[in-house]
Amino acid sequence: MARFHTDNIVFELTQACNQCCRFCYNYWRDGSTPLPPPSPKTARRTLRRLLSQASVGTISFSGGEPMLLKNIHDLALYARFRGSHVNVLTNGTLLTQDAIDNFASIGIGAIQIPVLSCRKEVHEYLTGLSGSWDKAAGALRRVAEAIPAGACAVLVITKVNAPDVTGTLEMLRNAGARAVMVNRFNIGGMGLKHSEELVLDEATLKKAFAEVEAFAASNPGMHFVSGVCTPLCMMDTAPYPHIKFSWCSTDFSRRPVAVDCMGNVRFCNHSPVTIGNIFEKPLEDILTDPEAIARYAVVPDKCSGCRMLSRCNGGCRAASEQVYGSFAQADPVLEFKGEDCSYSMTGRTEYPR
Repeated sequence: MARFHTDNIVFELTQACNQCCRFCYNYWRDGSTPLPPPSPKTARRTLRRLLSQASVGTISFSGGEPMLLKNIHDLALYARFRGSHVNVLTNGTLLTQDAIDNFASIGIGAIQIPVLSCRKEVHEYLTGLSGSWDKAAGALRRVAEAIPAGACAVLVITKVNAPDVTGTLEMLRNAGARAVMVNRFNIGGMGLKHSEELVLDEATLKKAFAEVEAFAASNPGMHFVSGVCTPLCMMDTAPYPHIKFSWCSTDFSRRPVAVDCMGNVRFCNHSPVTIGNIFEKPLEDILTDPEAIARYAVVPDKCSGCRMLSRCNGGCRAASEQVYGSFAQADPVLEFKGEDCSYSMTGRTEYPR
């Protein structure tokens, strides 16, 4: 019998991380509880269970910081042997030349590394780790040399680094990045504490993406994608034809589902809500469960009847799960209005874990 197939899984190898980014969306990074140390044995056990239950088109190793796992290359090789394409989402600070060469020999598809500014002090203010700028930028250059098609930079645009967008893109181009994922700051995790400082008001958001569009148009050899869905009533994507915008489908068969190292399954890596565990129920049963499907099919009242709903789906509603404790509300970024924006946490509830 053929295994159940899913196109895309984000596999969180560990919750631990050597940085403390002000913008981190991981729901467990709110500072309220100590993080468990990386467990190579647990990650290996869960990956084997996952790939025994399903064939996965692309599996992206994430975290926390996945390079904290000493056996990450063994895990990547196992996933490749099971027929999956493999990407690695890392902050780059632990990415040695040997590690990159090993990934290249395994046939890793892409290595994503955030470089947040052309200014060292801004990058390190956002990551909370001294020395992280040199390490991340150096890792990106080495990946570009070893795996040219797989060098993917990540630029998370916040109010802090928005003035640096064009300069940062020039730096990424010169480092050899073939692809850049340009994401606006998305509220969640540690970012909840710093939201007023980081969230882009509408005018700044549009200006930042206009700069990305202009740079993309003049650099046709590079690929630009925005992976954080923004409500179209806040920012229409039509003026940015050289940027590929992705949208958050609520159909489990068409979206990247998150699985953590303990086997917990979530709607995505931004969502805090566990919908099942692969050690208790097969992945196929979890993703076809009527209760889970109904939970994520709900339409926010604010978006009901909107002609753009099928395209933007109310923005990132996993952020709503973190802020409001409910998927039934539109993206909390809509609470920010104008340059003198204010944000209300009123009504936030505890979410189920």
